[in-house]
Amino acid sequence: MSTIGKIEQTWASICAHYKPGHIEIIGTIVTQLIGFIFPATIYLLIDSLCPHFSRKHKLQGAQRQPTKTQIRHCIKISLLNQLMSVVIHATTVQFLIGPEHSLLDMSPTLPSVSTLISDFIFGLIAREISFYYVHRTLHHPSIYAHIHKLHHRYTAPISFAAQYAHPVEHILANVLPVTLPLTLKGTHFLSLAGFTLFELWQAAADHSGYDFLKLPPASIHDLHHEKFRVNYSPLGIMDWIHGTDVVGWDRPPVKRDDKGAMKGE
Repeated sequence: MSTIGKIEQTWASICAHYKPGHIEIIGTIVTQLIGFIFPATIYLLIDSLCPHFSRKHKLQGAQRQPTKTQIRHCIKISLLNQLMSVVIHATTVQFLIGPEHSLLDMSPTLPSVSTLISDFIFGLIAREISFYYVHRTLHHPSIYAHIHKLHHRYTAPISFAAQYAHPVEHILANVLPVTLPLTLKGTHFLSLAGFTLFELWQAAADHSGYDFLKLPPASIHDLHHEKFRVNYSPLGIMDWIHGTDVVGWDRPPVKRDDKGAMKGE
């Protein structure tokens, strides 16, 4: 039997023996472990296990890096946010939707390659758009200090800082833009799981402080943590459309006289 055949047989067996809602819950936990906690830990270990490599590839200098106490605090809040999202998901499935049902396609057959690709593209576009506007809203002066300021405590971020956030921000910015569009689309559970794995890894890579094995480069989001009011979107497309991909986009243009010199010189 081929590898694909074995995977399909295993998936069919899981669907036959467990309720759809319970598969969702366990699948979410496994996805978080594989997609975020594992790579975030690897990125973090580079600092201590490969210090020379770390110094060479860090986007920001050593003087801006968080202390060990700050790193432990970051990991704690990140894990608590993940626990919170799992509890909310499990409660919703168990008491509102019912474990016998799912908003996702839980059919025992694997989704086709074309379905996986189309769902992936749809998820990327939907997340790019929704995250951009949620993120921009969180930077509004009336909201920033109460919610989003916590995430920006790390001006030189580490991988676990991707989910270091106020609980409200974690749900609105980290969870819903990734999961809600494909859930409303009624996509196959495995298709959503695959997309979520990619997005979780991308989040860890974006905040890792390193710029290798990453497209788009992590330097884009690292600059957002350093300068705050630039690069709000994950891929940079919405920033390009709105002109927020350049530091100083929100400052008034410098006026020059007829000779091209700045006024006041």
